[in-house]
Amino acid sequence: MIVDSHLHVWSADLERYPVAEGREPREAAPVELLNEHMAAAGVDQAVIVQAIGYMHDNRYVADCLRRFPGRFAGTGLIDHKAPDAPDVLEKLVREDGFAGLRIHLASRVDHPSLWATPDQDPLWRRAEEVGANITLYGPAAHLEVVEPIVARFPGVRIVLDHVGGVPRPDDDDHDRLRDYVVGLSRYEQIHVKFTPQAHRSQEPFPYPDTFDLYRRLFDAYGPQRVMWGTNFPGVLSSTGYAPALELFQRHLDFLTDDDRRWLLGETAREVFGLR
Repeated sequence: MIVDSHLHVWSADLERYPVAEGREPREAAPVELLNEHMAAAGVDQAVIVQAIGYMHDNRYVADCLRRFPGRFAGTGLIDHKAPDAPDVLEKLVREDGFAGLRIHLASRVDHPSLWATPDQDPLWRRAEEVGANITLYGPAAHLEVVEPIVARFPGVRIVLDHVGGVPRPDDDDHDRLRDYVVGLSRYEQIHVKFTPQAHRSQEPFPYPDTFDLYRRLFDAYGPQRVMWGTNFPGVLSSTGYAPALELFQRHLDFLTDDDRRWLLGETAREVFGLR
């Protein structure tokens, strides 16, 4: 069973699914296109992450979950400052079938530290109560300011997007932040998404100069806490959908067959409740 743990979809129907105020419509990347690429590559299930263009309107993802039961899990976006944020999260999970929510630590609106203040505890407590996971998206430097709330809620599963936001190797803070993300493995509830890192490579596919980072993270977290994802539809203009799977199926020679079974499917199925 192969599961794509990270992708986005949005509709061409702007009347039914309008983009949020201040956001510009983009070329459509509907679930039907995703299904075509998944079928061609032999991918069985996937986790749809709410597109930022819709902001807190999660209806398109919710409709995808209803239309294709058992094929997708959902990760939503909510307004964490709203008084009813815990109730909104519970509704997403209990009524709409979402697995959890995503926190945008790179938001231009909120400083990342605002996600970890004590007034956020009710949201995290509700996540723990309903079994929702929380995905953290943003630069690794921003993880440092939310670590305290992660530590306060060991019962909430955490997923780090895109190799934990470790910066490119030419960044002055690369080594420190790489080691910091590796060190976060001491929190047993944290998992990491392995997505293609073509943008940080100086070599052609399969980008062998990126393998060391995967290896360091894999050695720290182990096969049951890492998961593969493509970043569809963005991957279509760089690596390509099927090659994004081939990269992890064939080219990381430190992985055993059992390691790949977890990385390419079993970890995501467990964390996101896919059956």
